[in-house]
Amino acid sequence: MAKTHARKTTSVKVHQASTVELTKRGSNNSLQVQVRSGDALLGTLVMGQGSVQWWPKGNKTNDFKKTWVQFANILEKMMGR
Repeated sequence: MAKTHARKTTSVKVHQASTVELTKRGSNNSLQVQVRSGDALLGTLVMGQGSVQWWPKGNKTNDFKKTWVQFANILEKMMGR
């Protein structure tokens, strides 16, 4: 009999108003999204007017910073388009 494995889901929860006006990423009005797998934090995505930044969990010095165009190109490559 085959074993069944519990699926681990990754969820993104955003508590935000229906519209967002992004300002510079370093300001207090930038959008921060915590990405979790179950209860475990995977990292934080910080979005500003001109760029996107990914901070993996526990990493305070090495971020992944890209402009929106660079970020869109990465997403297109990852999605196979």
